[in-house]
Amino acid sequence: MSAHGARRRLWRGTNGIWCAFAAILLACRAAAAPLAAMPDSEAEHAEPHIQVIAESWYPYSYEENGVVLGRATATVRKVMERAGFDYDIALYPWPRAYRMAQERENLLVSAMVKTPEREQAFQFVGQVMEGDRLYFFGIKGRADIKLAQADDAKAFRIATSQDSAMMDYLVAHEFPDVQPLFDIRLGFKQLRYGRIDLLLTSAVNVAAHVRTGDIEPGSVVPYAWAFDAAPHMAFSAQTSPQVVARTREAYESLVKEGQIPVFGAQPFCGMDVLTSGLQQGCGADGDGGKGGDR
Repeated sequence: MSAHGARRRLWRGTNGIWCAFAAILLACRAAAAPLAAMPDSEAEHAEPHIQVIAESWYPYSYEENGVVLGRATATVRKVMERAGFDYDIALYPWPRAYRMAQERENLLVSAMVKTPEREQAFQFVGQVMEGDRLYFFGIKGRADIKLAQADDAKAFRIATSQDSAMMDYLVAHEFPDVQPLFDIRLGFKQLRYGRIDLLLTSAVNVAAHVRTGDIEPGSVVPYAWAFDAAPHMAFSAQTSPQVVARTREAYESLVKEGQIPVFGAQPFCGMDVLTSGLQQGCGADGDGGKGGDR
């Protein structure tokens, strides 16, 4: 065979390989075309998955045998199921949960205290449990602590939960000596060891920690009332208005049917829980937790 004939045969073989490769490439593009041609409107109208987050806040949200339970959790589950959204619920430390709620789309906080400032940053749906009364608690027997009103507490060292409505209250009212706590249990220890004078929290939270043994019964008492708090479920600002409206509609329909109480019409949970117990109007059975009053 001449050199010229060999070159022609080599060219034909190479050309055949390239033709086969081109045919495969065209087939792949044709298969992918329907996906690429999907209208943007279809993608935009896909059902969102809602991430529900909560803190460990007995008796409102807590984990038992790997399942998130609690009174607020039960309310949220009813609403999400009525709204028809796919969702999951997970517990996080409150500071982390609060940051997530400021950054993510389709994220729902199961229980957040509603304040005028937060109404500018979150999309509230409805109240999920009874309101809490917030007090300045201290060790029993402190004769030097005499508070006729909340402002009198400005003379003392105070601690409360980081990124909470209570911290917002102390900052807004210019309390001078305030320590933020990542874990409220540290506040009870600091009271016991004299590192702080007062802890701003709720009677429900105190009762929960008495129940778990973090506090001796009767060792911590209120010295003054601060304010009342109403916990609501709230979406992040990034969540679409359509999702929020659908969830509000579900919530309102459940209230109208009597499947969710009108929490705003019920008494706030106050000091009576320390004598009558968490199960009498302000709680339910389950394990204790770390947080409270967000």
